[in-house]
Amino acid sequence: MKTPVRFSRVRSAYTGRMLRTSFDEWAASREGLSALNEVASQTFFALFGRRQAARSQVWKQLRRAARTETVALIAQRELDEYLPHLGTLVFARELPRVAVDLHRLVVVPRMFVNGQAYRRIDTAIRTEPEFAELEGGDSLCQAFAVTLVDSIAAAIAAARPSPEHPLSAGDEWIAVGVNEQFEWRVPFDGPAWPGHYFVLELTRTPITRAVRKTVAETIAHLEASLASLTPLRRSEILRQAASSLEPSLAHA
Repeated sequence: MKTPVRFSRVRSAYTGRMLRTSFDEWAASREGLSALNEVASQTFFALFGRRQAARSQVWKQLRRAARTETVALIAQRELDEYLPHLGTLVFARELPRVAVDLHRLVVVPRMFVNGQAYRRIDTAIRTEPEFAELEGGDSLCQAFAVTLVDSIAAAIAAARPSPEHPLSAGDEWIAVGVNEQFEWRVPFDGPAWPGHYFVLELTRTPITRAVRKTVAETIAHLEASLASLTPLRRSEILRQAASSLEPSLAHA
């Protein structure tokens, strides 16, 4: 499948390819329908209908904007920095954490790292002429940013990080697990971004085969304990963590 992100442990890259399904979801949304109706109202004649012509026109504009050099640089930067940002988020207050043979193991909700990436992408692309001139308006810019973040997260999940095959999360941390389903909150508006990453600290103490086995067992125990959290407790963890992250979120 053609996706915006091609992820590997050797080299990960932004492809510039947009998912038509993501565009179709936007086009079917209230904001998308409103934007397409506005474009269609300015089309005087179209062989197969003004709505379809507007849809085709905006899709071509989005594909062209996604492939520009500057947008590619923005996207590649976020792809390169996505996992390293976990090394900052691990210090958020109240996040579930345990020690495994002098290595801290921290649970980081994906909504935090995804939310930061989304805000940076959305802010950056709005300064680019190709996106500023999109006839889909602000909602299409937002949809592009969400699609890119979703693609990065999906690619990392597909890599299946584990204690045996971790992914670098900065100089002092590695991602050793990912959960894509855990509901930290009930989404009222915007992306839900469920799930979390398990992030392990690198210290002078080597990570031996025995340590990796213990980490895997600890992850299983953590998953079981997280499942027992009440919705109120989950919300409190998110609130406390978000509060402690406010300075970094403000500059994200």
